Amino acid sequence: MLLSNLLAGLEGAELRHDCRVTGIAYDSRKVKEGYIFVAIKGFKLDGHAFVDDALARGASGVVAQADVSVPAGKGLAVVKDSRFALSHLACRFYRDPSSNLLVAGITGTKGKTTVCHMIKRIFEAMGHKTGLVGTLYNIVGDDVRPVERTTPEASDLLGLQREMVDKGCTAVAMEVSSHALALHRVAHVKFDVAVFTNIGLDHLDFHKTMEDYVETKSRLFRMLSHSIHPNGPLAVINRDDPHGQQFKPHDSVKMITYGLSQDADVRAQNLETGPRGSRFTLCFRGRQQDVYINLPGRFNIENCLAAGAVGLGMGMTLESVAEALSKMEVVRGRAQPVPGARDYTVWVDYAHTPESLRNILATARDVASNRVIVVFGCGGDRDKHKRPVMGRIAGEIADLVVITNDNPRTEDPDHILDQVEAGLLEAKACKPGISYIRIKDREEAIHKAIALAQAGDVVVIAGKGHETYQVFADTTVHFDDFEVAAQAIAKRNTPLKWGS
Repeated sequence: MLLSNLLAGLEGAELRHDCRVTGIAYDSRKVKEGYIFVAIKGFKLDGHAFVDDALARGASGVVAQADVSVPAGKGLAVVKDSRFALSHLACRFYRDPSSNLLVAGITGTKGKTTVCHMIKRIFEAMGHKTGLVGTLYNIVGDDVRPVERTTPEASDLLGLQREMVDKGCTAVAMEVSSHALALHRVAHVKFDVAVFTNIGLDHLDFHKTMEDYVETKSRLFRMLSHSIHPNGPLAVINRDDPHGQQFKPHDSVKMITYGLSQDADVRAQNLETGPRGSRFTLCFRGRQQDVYINLPGRFNIENCLAAGAVGLGMGMTLESVAEALSKMEVVRGRAQPVPGARDYTVWVDYAHTPESLRNILATARDVASNRVIVVFGCGGDRDKHKRPVMGRIAGEIADLVVITNDNPRTEDPDHILDQVEAGLLEAKACKPGISYIRIKDREEAIHKAIALAQAGDVVVIAGKGHETYQVFADTTVHFDDFEVAAQAIAKRNTPLKWGS
């Protein structure tokens, strides 16, 4: 395929020299013979500085948004925005794969991962072989692939979708992050369904203001224009979130709301939650269906409503939706129970924002017959403003708080803990009965919390969820909350030998 063919239709593109293209790369280290190298200006590194490296590795040409020098016989194109160009080139190279898939995009601050897995289950119940693009992993056909980010770069994403089509997939459920929308990673994906879960404090280090964060998220709904489904494109919006009004699509797009409020199109009644599962009545257009799910918490019921609204909006029966939701398994790192705890409960959860921490702790409070214990920290080099807020929330809801490290990165871990502790002390002033412990070592903190658990307690280990690493300055080490919690439970369950 020629570079000129890939550039066709890209506004403002200037082709200096044509070349043949056998693949696309935006990382010079991944260039193979015949690849076109797209130079992207990143936040830490500028791809234009690696043009020579890409050419040395066999690149047939370069696409850049600044003038660069290439040897004779090599292709060159100058574009207005190389990130957008990457998406355009990949769409043409991979033959517009999303046009052959029923694509559901899920955006919001929290709930994306669980809702994405639920929608995959819904699509499968409709008879679709369904791929998945998400935070935990990607699923292409029957293959499970590791991930580097929630929504891949455009060329990686469209390449995945091409593989899905080639392996017989007819649908895909994918998480759509605000970064992906802002950086054109999904610019050439044709979405049939868009789902808005909620908005809370997150990623303001990137977006700077809540207004920009919300506006960026809402772009997904403006991308709804077509659908391969006979019912047409569908927007599913959380009626209970005050930002929901900003996510309304074009008038030609079908919209369904969900939530716990009475005026939501899809809603839940008669909610019952326990440490291992939940029951509720699913209501839609005057009809009702009882549902049991193997997931705890009110927030998981809300996630079910989002996924259920997708199925109902696409013509599924209430009974079929309920059956599909009942088969949902616990998603790794999302209120994930750690087995082995005898008369207490341990959950590992990804809660790393104020709203998600409040949700998981409120759920723990609902089901705990005794105390709520939480282990959490805040990441370094990220959203510093939320640290005291999360400390205050933990202090308001939990009975015992253990604050600890959570990817301190280049910051002083003690400084981060100081900021979290400031919020805790505010809560303690209003609620004198709370206790807290400060343990910098996360493994020690988890072991301490589980050692202190009593009958009827719920221990929540929050912040990292599915992640299997800790980041300290320039060092990344293996660390898995679930593994450490399991070890702590096993240690507690092992009786001490005489004389030990």
